[in-house]
Amino acid sequence: MPIDGAVRQTAGSELSALRHDRLQAREALERAGTLAFKPVSSAKWVDVEFTRSGLIRVRIEHDTIAGVTPEMMRWWFENLAGTTTWNGVDFTGPEVSHYHLWHHRDHIAVTPAPVATPAAKIGTDTTFTIDEQFNDYRERIHATVTTTRLDEEEFTFDIHKAGVRVGRIVHLYGPTTGGLRFYAETTIGFESGPWRAVNAVRPLFYSARTADHWIRHNIEETGRSEDVIPHMYARAMDN
Repeated sequence: MPIDGAVRQTAGSELSALRHDRLQAREALERAGTLAFKPVSSAKWVDVEFTRSGLIRVRIEHDTIAGVTPEMMRWWFENLAGTTTWNGVDFTGPEVSHYHLWHHRDHIAVTPAPVATPAAKIGTDTTFTIDEQFNDYRERIHATVTTTRLDEEEFTFDIHKAGVRVGRIVHLYGPTTGGLRFYAETTIGFESGPWRAVNAVRPLFYSARTADHWIRHNIEETGRSEDVIPHMYARAMDN
């Protein structure tokens, strides 16, 4: 088989596997009766800021995540690369990734390094890759990130390109009536220093349109948390 044909075959196999995994996650959520995403209007407030230096900052104060505690949220982030046999009713189904359950349409994979196994946990100073597509097809994201904090109040990681930090995503959470308050903030670009001149080309890889797509995606995955995390956490605590 020619090399280009082998490459196409490999790509086709990967796409087929991704389609299969996403559909399994979708079927579990459908069976549980929780398939619908929360709409963008569910957020308490959203803000997009463009600084004079060319940096972009996107902030979202999310709707309360019902039935989730800070301990559960920390456990979820630590085990984001894990898998489960939850089928929407019980734990007798086929293996499905936590990441696909969190967003069955957009998520592709989250892979901790250097041990890229489903059992690998995420913690402070963990480097991992994120692969996803905002709104399924419009924006393909492949990012290498390193966690700077992960505990029962915050999950923050830096985004790297060619070994240089180009952004940061911050998640802040805490208890509130009925569940968990949750705030997310993404900053892309350089605030100071010689790299600030690079902000001029920032729209080429993170534009205003990208920010709009990220807002919708982030609201959908965060809203999904209340549908899946309590089930996964209870199962983990029983084992």
